[in-house]
Amino acid sequence: MIPIATIHLVILAFFTLGTTMLMMVTVSNALRLRNVEITWKSGKLFGYPLFSTLFLFFSLLLTGMVFSHPLYQNTVSVMCYNWIGVNWFVSSYLMSKRFVTDHGIVKNINDPSQTVAWSRIMDYLVRNSGKNQTYVFFYPDLLPGDRSRNIRLELEIPEEKQGRFADILQKKLGRRFSLGELESTGIGQLK
Repeated sequence: MIPIATIHLVILAFFTLGTTMLMMVTVSNALRLRNVEITWKSGKLFGYPLFSTLFLFFSLLLTGMVFSHPLYQNTVSVMCYNWIGVNWFVSSYLMSKRFVTDHGIVKNINDPSQTVAWSRIMDYLVRNSGKNQTYVFFYPDLLPGDRSRNIRLELEIPEEKQGRFADILQKKLGRRFSLGELESTGIGQLK
């Protein structure tokens, strides 16, 4: 019978290898982006990703416990957990970051369906949500057989980036969309 410690180390080795590959792919996708005009953090914990940040914090806390007590037999496991934490943090930080490039909007660098070129945007609207503004972009998703459906991409813009983002929108979409002044006092005005 295989000891449970051996099974734990094998599983830990696979997770370490998997998170390393995920981080390498994510970093390479981030480095491939060209002409980035603006970017911002959008994680849930002060702009950082919540779960990976907590995991990294607790793995570093575990490292301190291992080295403050004579638990040196667990050093390999703890270092693997730290490496997993660093890989997961870097990957999720880059995936949660928003990139606006010369060619379009990238909401998640590892998910092509959350990337939209400026030329594909059919319409957009702006909602104010507290200090931040939420832009909702609509673009077609081409399906097989000359069919299409509209996809919506929501992008929350922090207060300090709103002016720069509005300038980029005017430069990229201003020719196709004109934001007319409409002050609505009720639904009757829109009928």
